[in-house]
Amino acid sequence: MVRAEESNATSDALLGIVTEDRARLIGALTRWCGDLQLAEDGFSDAIEAALKTWPSNPPNDSRAWLITAARNRIRDTLRSAASRTSTALTDRLSHSLEAELHPGRDDTLVLLFACVHPALDRSAHAPLILHVALGVNTADIATAFALPVATLAKRLVRAKQKLRANRASFEIPEHLDDGRIHAVLDAIYAAYSVDWLRIAPAGSGELVVEEAIHASQLLLRECPEHHEVRGLAALLLFLHSRAAARLVGDMLVPLEAQDRTRWDQHLIARARRILHDGLDHPRRGAPGAYELQAAIQSAHATSTATDETPWPLIAGLYDALIAETPSMGAQVARAVAIARAADGAAGLAELDTLPQHYPAISTFQAFHAARGALLRDTGQTEAARTALQRAHDLCTDLPSRNYLRRCIEQLPR
Repeated sequence: MVRAEESNATSDALLGIVTEDRARLIGALTRWCGDLQLAEDGFSDAIEAALKTWPSNPPNDSRAWLITAARNRIRDTLRSAASRTSTALTDRLSHSLEAELHPGRDDTLVLLFACVHPALDRSAHAPLILHVALGVNTADIATAFALPVATLAKRLVRAKQKLRANRASFEIPEHLDDGRIHAVLDAIYAAYSVDWLRIAPAGSGELVVEEAIHASQLLLRECPEHHEVRGLAALLLFLHSRAAARLVGDMLVPLEAQDRTRWDQHLIARARRILHDGLDHPRRGAPGAYELQAAIQSAHATSTATDETPWPLIAGLYDALIAETPSMGAQVARAVAIARAADGAAGLAELDTLPQHYPAISTFQAFHAARGALLRDTGQTEAARTALQRAHDLCTDLPSRNYLRRCIEQLPR
């Protein structure tokens, strides 16, 4: 009879492995068998077998046990398929020394590059990485991307079928083309920047963020000369350095009001070092979007108080970012930077030009929040109340809603 505490210990051990090593282990299995769906199924079956076996017979090396169990399950599946199709088992399994599983090797990148294979639609890249590499629930991904669950599920299935049909290679390409690198960068950034803390179960949002940062660092190790890879790796560290200061209770604290002593200076130093080390590599062309965003966050991190923030520099960096990659978010942030560098009226003038270029901005919460703050700062109380209420009504994140509600309540009557 298995005791309850032994069963709980088994569950905790497996949760730790799934949390920390899922992408690496599935990546290694995928590289070995050449089929992403088979690797996922084999890994899931191995976890299920471990739940039954480990309480009474715990292994010495839990990860090696899972890999072996998963490989055996994949072999059984392929033998069954071979018996029905007359396809030799060896046609599906790689036996080269390079394709063997290496306990010390991190195959997360194998999985990432598979998820952005050229045969796949770009719309599948980030959801596939989140589902396969990070183990995010399909329903949560669908919510994050504002898609019906059935639509997203079909998209994931089609992506895996395309990889199988194209007999995709599950090795990191020897010569990485720029387009594929950018596809990985965009998918990692999407995984980081989606509002997981709002939609995900407790704890899993933080896990997605941490895994996205881990993936960016692995890509940096693989492509140290690529400036945009450096930009994303630094950007995520700069953003994450402020995590402890971002919330007080259940209320958002905007960047300018954060307690900067709570910023993680170790992460800031690492991010700056990543950018600085990039100066040793030759550059072709102007800085890209991720480099520019990292430079903006670096400028914020240089100040120990709001009045020390180099707003003219930040506004100039947003000019360059918009020239490289125009977006509503960058336009709104640029207007705020201009307001801080000059005055609120100048920032409002910039914001008021945006609707003619971006009709969808009428439903963009950040536009109304920024406009409300600048109207408040310029003494236009009733207009500020209207704009902030619109931002509040559009907002779905509870800490942000609480902050906007407080801003509205603090306006003079």
